[in-house]
Amino acid sequence: MTMLAEAAQSSSSVSSSSSRTTSSSVPVLIAGGGPVGLYEALLLTKLGIKVRVIERETSVSPMSKALGMQARSLEILDMTGSIDRFLEQGQPITELNLWSMGRKVATLPVVGTSESNHSYGLFLEQAKTSHIFIKELKELGVEIDYGWEVMDTKVVHESTPGGEKTSYVETTIRRALSGDNNAPGEKTAIGVVDEREEQEGKEYEIEVIRSEYMVAADGGRSTVRHKLNIPFPGRTLDFKTLMWDGTYECALDFPGINFMRGANKKTFILFPLSDGNVRAVVEDGFFAPEEKWADSMKNTTIERFEELASATLGTPFKIKTTNWLTCYKVNERRAGQFIYQDRIFLAGDSAHVHSPAGGQGLNTGLQDAHNLAWKLAMVLNGVAPPALLASYDERKPMADRAIELSSFLLHRNRATGFIADIRAFLLTVVGPLLGPLFQISFFRPEVAMLKVRYVENSLNKPHPKQPKPEADFQVGVRAADGPLVEVIPGKGAAEKVGTNETSTRLQSLLKGVGRFHIVVFTSDTFASPKRALSAKPLAENMDHFLTEWRKRWFFSTTLRDGFEDTDLFKAHVVAGSVSSDVSGLELLMNKSMGNGKVFVDNTKVLHQRYGCAWNRGQGGIIVVRPDSHIGFRVNGFDGQAWKDVDEYLRSILV
Repeated sequence: MTMLAEAAQSSSSVSSSSSRTTSSSVPVLIAGGGPVGLYEALLLTKLGIKVRVIERETSVSPMSKALGMQARSLEILDMTGSIDRFLEQGQPITELNLWSMGRKVATLPVVGTSESNHSYGLFLEQAKTSHIFIKELKELGVEIDYGWEVMDTKVVHESTPGGEKTSYVETTIRRALSGDNNAPGEKTAIGVVDEREEQEGKEYEIEVIRSEYMVAADGGRSTVRHKLNIPFPGRTLDFKTLMWDGTYECALDFPGINFMRGANKKTFILFPLSDGNVRAVVEDGFFAPEEKWADSMKNTTIERFEELASATLGTPFKIKTTNWLTCYKVNERRAGQFIYQDRIFLAGDSAHVHSPAGGQGLNTGLQDAHNLAWKLAMVLNGVAPPALLASYDERKPMADRAIELSSFLLHRNRATGFIADIRAFLLTVVGPLLGPLFQISFFRPEVAMLKVRYVENSLNKPHPKQPKPEADFQVGVRAADGPLVEVIPGKGAAEKVGTNETSTRLQSLLKGVGRFHIVVFTSDTFASPKRALSAKPLAENMDHFLTEWRKRWFFSTTLRDGFEDTDLFKAHVVAGSVSSDVSGLELLMNKSMGNGKVFVDNTKVLHQRYGCAWNRGQGGIIVVRPDSHIGFRVNGFDGQAWKDVDEYLRSILV
């Protein structure tokens, strides 16, 4: 047994001339204080789980690799109660300027999609994202431990005196007693995935942490991934790109976001930053066969950037001030496993890295955190068996999808030759002439991440007897959004339908951090006063099962996600149509939000998006997981349908 392991078991403190070793324990240790690790910590804290976040850097880096949020990320931030600060500090992306050969050919509006209440991309630097999460964590009593880096980690297996087998994570971390943990030049390079070099001659404070689980969100160079020998297959592209932040002088005016295809067949991109600076990115061509990465970094100079930018723009580009200048290479890689011995989970860049094209990286990482947090909390609270955590593997196809999509966008932009030139011409010259018919691929639902879908597994279960619906409506898909209208007691709902006074959206109902939502679609069952009498057996079944589920499954800790209650199950009724005489619906109208209140799908959009006929249909019950993906669905909403939902929940929870 090592001295560090002994220290962990005895909880003692050891002193030497070079280090001091202590030990501690926590339910969940999070390695990495970037946006992914911070969001994981925030969600777990809201779910009542104690966490510790360690970060190798001594503070939040002001150098923001990522610059925006996709629509799907805005959805989950809204769902988990963090959206307001992002909307206050971010800027919706409303238009793009397209340039060709030094000439602006079009300013194109970015048209959102009706598939989400957040139908746009939000421009927001990564550093601001981190600070928002840090502020929320501080309000919940969680501080980030800066300056600590992982030295080693492992899963320890033991047997109790009674013969039961158990396991935990043992992680050794250290903090430099002076200076920081960065080697010379390390902060300037991004896109590197190899293990960091050991520093000589430093003195450290050392600590051994015992945790039930660990989340490794420590970036593309993940120490955790390296120490566990988890393979990181893929490729490193032999192409380099220069990225610069600062102020400049140029004869061309670049308001907003700008994309240019230069006469030299290279691409130049410029974004405004919130501090008055701009970010510019320009291609630098392929690596020479004998070229080394260290040499490329040495040759990354202001003069080189000015030279490339000027040649691409066709006019001088003069740098006035510089905040950041780096050369990066693109890695397209995905870890061989996201789960290590059922105790350690990789998230964000530690699990997958790829091109920044399409803005998939940070967003995919945030969705990793969203997928994992509620599962960890339910297991730690005894609501779900540890086997539930195996379903985190469903994130692998999402990582593959992000790599494939960003690679497609990257190589399309970098393509050369006659066909590429024709495509560039169509994009920048002919496309704008088509007006509303022209769609920019950067903001289609696939890129906005609204088409993410998980595979069938222990959590996403098709009905064992009923036929599968079409692919868009099967289990695993993201829970679609759409408009709804509240049915108000004492008012003939027909004349109120469609007014701003009573309108809402389904996603505004599907809020919470660790709650299942049961959405009941009733088609036109309530279209006449006589048929509306069927609301009574629906209300009775719903009340019975909600009561049973809430008694059986609950958190022993406190949920802090904006609701006054801690109910893990919420129910909502969506009617395809209702009679002008709503007296038969009083049982459902008088229910509170989340307890079976009835709404009208006046536009019929939601019935269509969930694959339920709004007219002469049998309706159905949709089980929406806490991360707003469909876990189960059943046709009809009679007593048997509710029993089927009950059986599904019993199959995944304790």
